[in-house]
Amino acid sequence: MTSVSPPPPPPPPPPPLPPKVAAGNPAFVAMGLPRLRAKLPSRNWTIFLTVCTAIGSIVAYDRYHTKLVKRKWINLVSHLAAQPLEPMALPRKVTVYLSAPPGDGISAAREHFRDYVKPILNAAAVDFDVIEGRKMGELRFKVAEAIRGERRGDEDGPVEEVRKRAGIVRKEEGGAVVVGRHAWKEYLRGIQEGWLGPLETPPPPPPAPAAPVERVEKLEDAVAEKPEEPVDPKALEEEEKRKKNAIPEPLLKAGEFSKAGLPKEMPAFLEPVGVISFPHILGFLNTPIRMYRYVNRRHMADEVCREAAAVALGIHRPFITAPDPVGTLMEAAEVEGGLEAGKEVEEINTLEVEEADWPKRVWKEEKYKGEWTEPLTVDTRFRSKLRRFFIPTDMEPKEKQVNKGD
Repeated sequence: MTSVSPPPPPPPPPPPLPPKVAAGNPAFVAMGLPRLRAKLPSRNWTIFLTVCTAIGSIVAYDRYHTKLVKRKWINLVSHLAAQPLEPMALPRKVTVYLSAPPGDGISAAREHFRDYVKPILNAAAVDFDVIEGRKMGELRFKVAEAIRGERRGDEDGPVEEVRKRAGIVRKEEGGAVVVGRHAWKEYLRGIQEGWLGPLETPPPPPPAPAAPVERVEKLEDAVAEKPEEPVDPKALEEEEKRKKNAIPEPLLKAGEFSKAGLPKEMPAFLEPVGVISFPHILGFLNTPIRMYRYVNRRHMADEVCREAAAVALGIHRPFITAPDPVGTLMEAAEVEGGLEAGKEVEEINTLEVEEADWPKRVWKEEKYKGEWTEPLTVDTRFRSKLRRFFIPTDMEPKEKQVNKGD
């Protein structure tokens, strides 16, 4: 018999594999966060990111060029701040007139002035006072009252009196800055009322004659107390508030300007003025227009900063009725086109296009009937006295300087 050999022993098991080390940030692995693999976004995410990037790029492009526009006009007037000032002299000072736009509050006008006009004036070291009107007619009253005070010879206040005694004066001529078409209408109405109207408010008309006393037949009827009528406290409070916030009526209507005579203290020329455009539109249906203007503020900033730079330079001329080729606040191409077409431009009636942006209720409701909705009227005697700031052609910023940021 043959012997059978035992089967060979099984091979030893393979050694255990070392534990896998998770790839990625060890801190994220310790916190149990899953590993995020790089992959293309889905179709919906791609559309969303593309739209957001496009909108953000458009806004960023506009804001970048808006800053370049501001820098261009700031560089044009910044040399004025470096000019030496005499020890007993004050810097040039202008008066800024702001008014709440129709259908909105005063904050919109403040932001417009703060963003586009104030940086130019600060760069030129031009001081300014701000006079505000929160409702229609308030700015007109303040302008007219200031002129009436000047005609009466009212005191300027303790600060100005101390400056006069010390010999501190402002040698350079100031001026006015009017923001928006609605403020421009009130400003023109106010200066005409102040110079042509009376100095004091006329006395009220005499009271009506008292009603005849009723004849009493019996003594008991005369002694008897009459029942008091109930008084609504809310109605009294509203009446007091209305009287407190009421704007005085104009002392001279617009139709009476031509009949009034010029006072003896009327100057040969009124203070120069810079009229700043203020495009402002409201309403849900106007959302496409508002979105377009939001991403094209650089064009509006160029127009507004140009006017502000003209005010800072202090060069002015009379209002004209046709483009002036020597130098205006318009582009050179617009001047040439206007001359070729023979089209006259009434500068006093400027910014008329802004009235199309006003809410429709301004033209319908009774409370808006007044300076804003009435046509702009200027007496012929004032047209030659009004003056406007402008930038001569030879002082326009050069393109090379703008690109370099000099």
